[in-house]
Amino acid sequence: MRPGMSRLGILGVAAIVQIAVLVLAHNLVYLARYGSRFNEALMHSGHGDGWKAAATTSVVLGGIAALVAAARLTRLSLLVRRERATARLDGPTFLRTWLRIGPALALSTVLLLTIQENLEQAALYGTSAGLGILLSPEYAGGLWIALAVGFAIGLVVALVAWRFQVLVARLRADCEAHAPARATSDPRPSVVVDRPASSILGRRSALRAPPVAASAA
Repeated sequence: MRPGMSRLGILGVAAIVQIAVLVLAHNLVYLARYGSRFNEALMHSGHGDGWKAAATTSVVLGGIAALVAAARLTRLSLLVRRERATARLDGPTFLRTWLRIGPALALSTVLLLTIQENLEQAALYGTSAGLGILLSPEYAGGLWIALAVGFAIGLVVALVAWRFQVLVARLRADCEAHAPARATSDPRPSVVVDRPASSILGRRSALRAPPVAASAA
């Protein structure tokens, strides 16, 4: 039984989550800036059919990742119930998980959104606003929106990862509790067979013939 996820699987899930968060942050920034003119603003800023296709793909991939995560958690929960495992992880473990995932996801979202918007402005106008583009009036607090989205989605991801760690820890603790005990007794000593001792005189006399006088008598 290998309840863990491979490194390649973790990287794949992380990439899907990052793309979904980037699309969500991007759309929320435009929604906060343009309101009901959201779709029109996207079209005028170069977000045509290509952007819609990318956004739809990211949503679909995010949904698939969520379904896979839910299926894995359900499977682990059933295994825990079947094995009746009882090991638990404390609350601070969840907090540490979120503090590891949330800030990283928020900062990467800000970085990717900054790069994306600069590339879009450079393609449309030939110039870009640079690293502070999300702080410009055109983006209506885009920096804070991107950070908030990253931390919020990071909270959800941390909750799933924490629950996964709890279930795996329970299963491992149960497996260790039911593992056969190792033999602790000393190995059986080898049997030593004592041979009758023989004297040096006996061995010497056995190799020589008896005296002539004794044999004649």
